[in-house]
Amino acid sequence: MNSPIEAESTLLSCAGTETYLQFVQQFPLRDFCAFELFEDPAALAEFERGFLAPIAAAAAHGGHALLVDALAWRAHPDYVERLGYGPADLERLNRKAVECARAFARRARQAALSRGTSPGAIYIGGDLGPRGDGYQLSGEPMTEAAAARYHRQQLTVLAEAGVDVVNALTMTSVAETVGIVRAATGLGLPVIVSPTIETDGTTPDGLALGEFIERVEEATGDAPLYYMVNCAHPTHLEPTLRAGRDAGAAWLHRFRGFRANASALSHEELDNCDTLDRGDPQALARAMAQLARDYDLSLLGGCCGTDAEHIAALAAELRTADADAGRLGA
Repeated sequence: MNSPIEAESTLLSCAGTETYLQFVQQFPLRDFCAFELFEDPAALAEFERGFLAPIAAAAAHGGHALLVDALAWRAHPDYVERLGYGPADLERLNRKAVECARAFARRARQAALSRGTSPGAIYIGGDLGPRGDGYQLSGEPMTEAAAARYHRQQLTVLAEAGVDVVNALTMTSVAETVGIVRAATGLGLPVIVSPTIETDGTTPDGLALGEFIERVEEATGDAPLYYMVNCAHPTHLEPTLRAGRDAGAAWLHRFRGFRANASALSHEELDNCDTLDRGDPQALARAMAQLARDYDLSLLGGCCGTDAEHIAALAAELRTADADAGRLGA
């Protein structure tokens, strides 16, 4: 499925929304469900000022396109019900998520123009999470068909609301991922698949990253736009990419993005942290830019522990790399 996103040589994403809300903004985040922000206009405005606006400004200053999350990662049936909302709220919250993201994109573009900056394209991403935990397999394993049925409800709303792409984040199993891809493409939605990996480079269902990608490719007929990883540190991902390159692995040609954690801690260690590990924004940006150069990555951004400072550092590193490569205009 074709999408203008595929043509972007550099596409920045947002950063670690949920960790920012919880640890920095101190929003009462229940079960990491950022969609509750839409029930609090003052908190949403604060979030946009402190988190989204400086990320958009950094992307525009660097001449990079931007993918804005709709904050719908857990706005699917189980979590909507778990937090006490009714059946109609799933549609309301997902529509509101896309409307707010689109309104922010308009304001961000206007702000860039008012500063004399010519911003890159701003895309709205329907960020979609797994049915269970984002770090490990939980509950009964889902079949491909069950996953398609479960996620189709949210995906239908996101499609009708007009997202530019579905970004299936922190995927933990091949079967659920295949179901999401089939449901999304059946609704005419392009989809980017992003499993998370452990410190040893394996996905939560115990597969090597390359095998995970190959299985999804085989089951879906190469339907995803491309693949990436999120919620991991560069030191967790780079050895796997290097091994794939050394082996001439075909799957590496379909791998094009990374949203990195600020911390090099494992998922288990992060789950047990009661403070925020922001790492070193400049060091993370350098590592990300090096990965982009070495493995031809285009979608780059942050996950847990990152914020606007990390994205600004990354945007600057990527702009320098583009200048060195002669890809920037006069």
